[in-house]
Amino acid sequence: MAELVFAMELRGNAAPVEGREGIFRAQATGRGPGGERVTFESDVVLEGESFKETGSIDYSGRGTVRFQTKGFGYVEPSPVSDLQCGAVIWRITEGEGEFRGASGYITSNFTFSASGELWITNTLEYTHLS
Repeated sequence: MAELVFAMELRGNAAPVEGREGIFRAQATGRGPGGERVTFESDVVLEGESFKETGSIDYSGRGTVRFQTKGFGYVEPSPVSDLQCGAVIWRITEGEGEFRGASGYITSNFTFSASGELWITNTLEYTHLS
């Protein structure tokens, strides 16, 4: 078993899912710890100022991590006009490829603009690989 700890920044967008009230689809890309392209996708279910989220992070050829919200994530207006900011903790539910057998948590802080731009900073911690 090994422990893997790293942080990464992703940029993308989020938009309402057509025909599904209160649900947003978020998509973002960035670079992983080995310089590989990382693709993030999730579905966000809003519940007032809180939300639940499920999704995946794909590390181009290395593997994929799937996650879901631990408790609730929170979002609120930023001091900067037209921006929302928030934070969430995800529990890793599954890993594929190099991440097979992964468990642990991902912490995420994000900023979301009125035009749909999304900036995410994730820290992957205490992930054990079998």
